[in-house]
Amino acid sequence: METLDAMLRRNLETVPDRTFLITGDQHLTYAGFADQVARMAAVLAAQGIGRGDRVGLYLPSTPVMAVAFWACQRLGAVPAPLSAMLRHAEIGRILDGADLAALIADTQTWAYLSQGAMSLPPCCLVAGGAAPGAIDLDTACADAEPLLTPAPVRLADTAALFFSSGTTGTPKAIAQSHFALCSSWRDMMVVHGARHGEAVYLCAVPLFTNFGLNVHLNLCLYAGGTLVLHERWDTEAVLHSMSRHQVTHFGGTPTMYVYIVGGYDTARHDLRSLKFCTTGGAPVPQPVIESFERMSGARVSQVYGATEVCGQAVMEPHFGPRKPGTTGLPVGSSRVVILGEDGQPLPAGEVGEVVIGGDCLSSGYAGNPQATAETFGPQGWLSGDLGLLDEDGFLFIMDRKKDVIFAGGHNVYPLEVESTLYRHPAVAVCAVVGVPDAVKGEMPVAVVVRAPGSTATAEDLRLWCRESLAAYKAPRRVEFIDEMPVEAAKIRKRALVEALRDGTMDQFRARPS
Repeated sequence: METLDAMLRRNLETVPDRTFLITGDQHLTYAGFADQVARMAAVLAAQGIGRGDRVGLYLPSTPVMAVAFWACQRLGAVPAPLSAMLRHAEIGRILDGADLAALIADTQTWAYLSQGAMSLPPCCLVAGGAAPGAIDLDTACADAEPLLTPAPVRLADTAALFFSSGTTGTPKAIAQSHFALCSSWRDMMVVHGARHGEAVYLCAVPLFTNFGLNVHLNLCLYAGGTLVLHERWDTEAVLHSMSRHQVTHFGGTPTMYVYIVGGYDTARHDLRSLKFCTTGGAPVPQPVIESFERMSGARVSQVYGATEVCGQAVMEPHFGPRKPGTTGLPVGSSRVVILGEDGQPLPAGEVGEVVIGGDCLSSGYAGNPQATAETFGPQGWLSGDLGLLDEDGFLFIMDRKKDVIFAGGHNVYPLEVESTLYRHPAVAVCAVVGVPDAVKGEMPVAVVVRAPGSTATAEDLRLWCRESLAAYKAPRRVEFIDEMPVEAAKIRKRALVEALRDGTMDQFRARPS
């Protein structure tokens, strides 16, 4: 088992001339990337940053984020990616308790840090230009002598921190060790069928997320592959990149697959190089999956994972018979059990709490033993979602525990209702959320973006759900909007709940020109 810096140095020896990062027309080899990492590490070291120091990375999905993450590994420092979508008040709440020794931003994100009083760390560096009160990172790196000697680290040391959203309280810092990260990449590389030095990944999810940084960029580096990096989602640009660069591996959100199928043109796009595709977090319309698989020839596998398990811990097998609705089987060292309310394992087919163990588990929440104990339990396994295992050991996720709707004494699982809605041809994208109700406590409401040309009514979709679901599960209301609110490639359900509660759904509808 390697530490992260040893992994980068191994690639520098084995595939130095292979292209690692492609952004637009810019190509960066492993040798070039390693040189940039060594120079940035020298700049950080000159500012006193060393082993165990936390370095905030308030950056968009550009190569600077990748270089900064790996520069920290050279020093034994701990990179802490921060969402570039956070604004002044939001980033301020994280910085207040993050205990950062340094912060790396670019000129765009620095603007939000300089809007008023904020607890900035003692060392701030800005890429892309000069900024008052911060070190010009580009100039400093150009003048630096590359730092080639790695700091001594152990496999159990923390290699990265990811902060939770903090929407229901203080953000928690999820600590990922060198051992857990390398275990996760090892297991995913095997299941993805990626041969060292051959895979071409495409990343269009933000690098400041675990999905973007660990399941895309760092997994690609572990495999000695090439990563085609997109700073933001652009359907035509993604399709063009897949064709031009002969992408072999793609992982995207359900919404991305909807966009790809809608934008695909046989005269301009060729997806036949794809070998392995994954999605997760929400159901994908079955017609969309079927269309994507026809146009690419690649099978799309459902996955289940979390930042707390560093990557994809459960994955639908890429070959053999399919089981609709499953997220698949445990990957590599991962183990899954379903526990009842008494904490005892449940038999096949019964819904309970999904508990995951294995080498990929993070170390818990840094500096928060109470939250760690609540989430990981006495055995140190991750828990939180609701699901079942069938007789063959396949995992079916019923829903996120926190998203379950309690309607008149009944549990309504939004994923189940969304899966039903997605089978209707009129539904392009949907989300089911619970809103307060004076009689039932909560009621399920479906928010839907219609498929192009559809004229289906709310009653049509309600009746469709009633044909397949118990009456208490069917949405009481259906709201049609023109564009689903998305952040970091995920539907912002909290924003929908707030808009439904406040009567402000028109913000998601097109205004007359």
